[in-house]
Amino acid sequence: MTGSVPATAASPRICPNCDGFATAAVSSGNRDASGQLPTFAVDCPACHGAGTLPASVAQLAGGRA
Repeated sequence: MTGSVPATAASPRICPNCDGFATAAVSSGNRDASGQLPTFAVDCPACHGAGTLPASVAQLAGGRA
């Protein structure tokens, strides 16, 4: 194919706050009576657990970042 590459939809980018690891298991620090370490899942506040962010408006418009 000759010529320029056809424009495609902008793909989402990896979240810079969590590097794509959007959910982390956090322990409470104390074991329960059966010896289990209770944990709970915490989502990244920037991407809300998705791991990606939408492409910025500048990237969609073809502007310089």
